[in-house]
Amino acid sequence: YLRWFPSVNVSYNLREDLIARAAWYTSIGRPDYNQYAGGVTLPDPENPSPGDQITLSNAGIKPWSARTFNARLEYYLEGVGQLALGGFRRDFENFFGSITLPTTPEFLELYSLDPNVYGRYPVATQYNLASSVRMEGLNLGYKQALTFLPRWARGVQVFANGATQRLLGPQGSANFPGFIPRTASWGVSLTRERYSLRANWNYRSLQRRNTVATGGSIEPGTYTWWSKRLYLDLNGEY
Repeated sequence: YLRWFPSVNVSYNLREDLIARAAWYTSIGRPDYNQYAGGVTLPDPENPSPGDQITLSNAGIKPWSARTFNARLEYYLEGVGQLALGGFRRDFENFFGSITLPTTPEFLELYSLDPNVYGRYPVATQYNLASSVRMEGLNLGYKQALTFLPRWARGVQVFANGATQRLLGPQGSANFPGFIPRTASWGVSLTRERYSLRANWNYRSLQRRNTVATGGSIEPGTYTWWSKRLYLDLNGEY
């Protein structure tokens, strides 16, 4: 592909400790190379399982393009620290969509498949969405060295940040593998001359998987999800 991807980045010092930033940029996302192979993945009729389907690669799929606008406000705390609030909006064109269709006699004939064996399986493939898809979100971050503590508690630092995002448009068809609506992390550390201790927490809300659930009683656009998770990492160095 021969394309231009312009971008603009601007920052302005509102005060000595307050900076406003904004950015606008374009980007592109290409499909996996196996899409261009035009291959067909068939289920095993001798070992059936729930959700069996025929997977078809779309050799004619186009890359998606996006325009993104970012805005961010940063406030620098006295000593060592920062408080930041930001947001973004990204508009996708030709984004990848997933669709499951019933098998037709024309499809079976094109790929020389026996209708008595494969005629009962639906066909899953990807395509370019005709309408645009928008993703937007907010993020908040905080970090600070607690220099105001007594000398015996020196070296303590804390941080916390969180982000939320959502999809607008035909999100039931848009293929966003690994989409996580909300994330957060926070922690505390103690650093001295000869040792350091850290405790970090990381939270992830429900995460949409790449697999589309299929079945006679399941509506189109139904996805499976990973459950929400909270991790704790402890680290010590001497």
